[in-house]
Amino acid sequence: MRCRLLVSGLLGCFLSLPLVAAEPDAAALAKIVAESVDHFGKAVEKGNPAAVGALFTKEAEYVDSDGVVFHGRAAIEAEFAAHFAARPRGKVAVEVISIRPIADSVLVEEGVSTFTPETAGAVTHTRYVATHARQADGSWQMASIREIASGIASPHERLKTLAWLVGRWRQESDGSIVDTEWEWSEDGNFLVSQFSSTQSTGEVLKGSHRIGWDAERGQFRSWVFSADGGAADGWWTIDADRSSVGLNGVTGDGARMAVTVSYQLDGKDAMVVSQVNRTAGGVALPGFTNRVVRQPPAPKRVTTR
Repeated sequence: MRCRLLVSGLLGCFLSLPLVAAEPDAAALAKIVAESVDHFGKAVEKGNPAAVGALFTKEAEYVDSDGVVFHGRAAIEAEFAAHFAARPRGKVAVEVISIRPIADSVLVEEGVSTFTPETAGAVTHTRYVATHARQADGSWQMASIREIASGIASPHERLKTLAWLVGRWRQESDGSIVDTEWEWSEDGNFLVSQFSSTQSTGEVLKGSHRIGWDAERGQFRSWVFSADGGAADGWWTIDADRSSVGLNGVTGDGARMAVTVSYQLDGKDAMVVSQVNRTAGGVALPGFTNRVVRQPPAPKRVTTR
């Protein structure tokens, strides 16, 4: 029983981490952007300006990193044709940092595009902001794209992928309650939380969780500590409709533990969390699935003199 309590408390804070902003049909929006990114990468790698142009609306606007504006699909195609003629072929890798709807049928995508030439040459990184608009036939095209600057995104910019989780969350199951509250660190380079797991017996376990960017592995990394001495860390895998983290560590009793936790959105303010491959002290534990719900903001304290 204690191992189950320790593992449950240690992982309680992980039960609120999805992929994208908490907007309706977030998974569908992520798929739209993923398809656009895939088509763009293939068009650039093939040096096909017409295929690039087909991704834009007729009156779209493209602003390059020097601030030069190309207005209209024809001008954008011509610019990419000149670009392909002057630059060697290569591979394009796009890292989407955030996706957020800003109005009906309009969403904004932020990311970093990395170009690696086939022949000798420098690898370039370009940050960008793209606006996608839904067309009358239901398809999506880019209405604008702006290259912000060349360079690698900061940890804060990367963490925008998970920034929607800032706030209060609750999971209730088998008579236990896990409350988690997330916020940005003071420097904005980490997401941090405090969690509290209250069992049906009244036993309470508290702890903290920090998420940061691991530059060597190019992944989000998590560190979890519970008040009884338990700890775990692991790296994240981000997919279009869910995210998961593989954790390894110790329980408060000093027993080795491991688990893989995955998260999938369930509406705007809830998600389904699954835990599999669970072990503690060399003993396999059953997997389980829970629903985590966003809570209203905590009431502000009223001070009197």
